[in-house]
Amino acid sequence: MLVVLILPGDIQAVGLRLEIVDQTRQRVLFVREVEAADRLLLEHTHSVTKRPVEEVFSVGRGGIAMEELRFDEFGANLPAGPQTIGGVTTTFRHEDAGYYRVLHHGRPLGTVPLRVGGPKVDHVLTLPGGDRVRLLDLAPRGTNVELGIRGVPRATSE
Repeated sequence: MLVVLILPGDIQAVGLRLEIVDQTRQRVLFVREVEAADRLLLEHTHSVTKRPVEEVFSVGRGGIAMEELRFDEFGANLPAGPQTIGGVTTTFRHEDAGYYRVLHHGRPLGTVPLRVGGPKVDHVLTLPGGDRVRLLDLAPRGTNVELGIRGVPRATSE
């Protein structure tokens, strides 16, 4: 039996990384280092209302967590008020700027499965630092992908 012991501060552990995986081919399409608590912004056009929707996620040790949802018109699969999910109730706000803001309070998701760019729909992911990734540049329209976090947090020196 082989035992590997890693002591904090001795060596740097593998960092967290965002991976976008093609679920059909089980192929990694995109990898980017991220840090715990980093924010990810997913922008897309709602398939029914054809209006913009923004989803804000955070990076955690357990994967991706839902922080916030923003939209300006109600549509299929968009909430019409607060919801209780997993024992936590969302905060539902109508902002002065004319949009709805739903706070999910760091609800753990693990991963985010989605279908790339349905008809007239585009998905753009804004990463920490401002880089933007258009999912249609990674995979053809209709591809099922999953956004996930892999690795372990970096060891810190004490």
